[in-house]
Amino acid sequence: MLPAAPVRRRFLRPLRAFACPVLLIVVMCAAPSGLLAAGLAWLPGATASQTRPGGPDLSVLTWELPGGLLVADRLAPGATHRFGAPFVPVFAGSEWFLVQPKGHAHDAAVTTAALAAVGRVHLATDVAWVVEVAASGQDAFAALDLCRQRIRLDAPPAGWDRVPAAAAVARADKDLALKTTFVDAVSQPAIFRTIREISGDTIFVYGGQPRTVLTRFYNTSDKTLVADYLAAQLAGWGYVVTFDPFTYNGVACRNVVATKTGATLPDEYFVVSGHYDSTARNSATVAPGAEDNASGTALVMELARIAADRDFDRSVQFVLFDAEERGLIGSDHFVDDAVAAGRNIVGALVHDMVAFQAGNYAVRIEGQTPWEWLMAAMAANVTAFTDIGFQKDYYSFGSDHVPFQQAGIAAFLAIDFDYDAYTPYHTSSDTWSAIEATAPLATQICRAGAGTLADVAGLRPQYLAAADHLQKPFLPVLTAAPNPFNPRVTVAFTLAAVASGDLAVFDLAGRRVRLLAAGPFAKGAQSFTWDGTDDGGRALASGSYLCRLSGAQGVSAVRMSLVR
Repeated sequence: MLPAAPVRRRFLRPLRAFACPVLLIVVMCAAPSGLLAAGLAWLPGATASQTRPGGPDLSVLTWELPGGLLVADRLAPGATHRFGAPFVPVFAGSEWFLVQPKGHAHDAAVTTAALAAVGRVHLATDVAWVVEVAASGQDAFAALDLCRQRIRLDAPPAGWDRVPAAAAVARADKDLALKTTFVDAVSQPAIFRTIREISGDTIFVYGGQPRTVLTRFYNTSDKTLVADYLAAQLAGWGYVVTFDPFTYNGVACRNVVATKTGATLPDEYFVVSGHYDSTARNSATVAPGAEDNASGTALVMELARIAADRDFDRSVQFVLFDAEERGLIGSDHFVDDAVAAGRNIVGALVHDMVAFQAGNYAVRIEGQTPWEWLMAAMAANVTAFTDIGFQKDYYSFGSDHVPFQQAGIAAFLAIDFDYDAYTPYHTSSDTWSAIEATAPLATQICRAGAGTLADVAGLRPQYLAAADHLQKPFLPVLTAAPNPFNPRVTVAFTLAAVASGDLAVFDLAGRRVRLLAAGPFAKGAQSFTWDGTDDGGRALASGSYLCRLSGAQGVSAVRMSLVR
């Protein structure tokens, strides 16, 4: 049992007890000609149950904050609001955000001033702000070291009034041995490989070419490459893969959706998801995003991999969301489409920042009371299949579970317990090396997620046709140490089975300069040393080189830096 800890949030960080004094500023001003009042109001002392007595209602979005309730009335015409006096917009074509500083230490006056420099502050407490940002100020706003969630003020999607009431789904824990086999298929090397590849730590091969990504900003070609690469893997595992396109801030974005149709309940869906975009405080810098959120992406991919040749009662969708860092844009779009299509999503498991610990070897299960059954399923699987602890949080905020919950869909966020102590958050230092020592936590969270997937989707005892990718050893992750190096470096990897192939060093022009070893390679740990010379024994110049393990399973590589 974990010690008591303050409730913490992915984007809205800890909301301190109401006993602390609250500074409240509400800015109301006359709207410029041609602007309509925003459908957003602040109700001091109110609760969500007062505005939505009948349960979830997509025409009304609410956020309970210290001292009152923030209410977005998405049906508000002009200057009217069904629940209170609306804030008055000052910019045409603006967007509205709820923000909070990262971590505990901050100066409320400084934060208010920083927000006022990029937009109009309509509400300020000592822990949360509502700010209106003009289109021209979006980039400056995104560069602030603040956590943010976009507030939806557009009309709800067609079909919003037909969203079914959330219903508990009985856990399908019918065969413990079957579920244990499924959970035990989770591969830590596979998880680490995905994190390292899409955060720029190691080379991957796509389209027959070695690739390296530097960032996954929502508007970059590297992010597009990562989406294509992950989609190709999912398709190779036998999934029906589609891109779910949308446009944000003039940028074409895509969610990646891989679907497996259920055997007995094909019209009921369980969603396993996480966002694959990344960000940093300065858009001119790289955003490797190893923890946030290559780690969550890796868990979605690993659960898809082990589920590929399994059969489930319900349909399962593995979804990688785009533009989460801009305010949950991709998940908002996905949920809107699901509501409009009448798709019956019985639950959603969302992963965001799952590979860091600062002292608490544990996971937070962040949801809301109406969907306790789903949170309880995850908690039970943490206990049954992992060596980590857990804590449930009941005040959801700022990650991709929120749009599901606002639509009345059961959802929770799996996030590492100490995420708000992660100092490289939203910086160019969020790299594999920053989480390598604690990344095994992600494997444990993935095991609990596998058990939850089995329970809710209904893992069936029979297999589908055997998939080749599960019959072959998974490609190993290569490591190089020290790196940079002089005079020599050791390349190491571990094989799950005997494999043929060769290990060689290439320059960045693709020329092989040194053959280190030729297979077959034995099962288990392997290590080879390179002294920076070519096949003729000549010393090579300083620079970057690729060490590649090539074989029947494909190519695995690591970049090395020789410094003379």
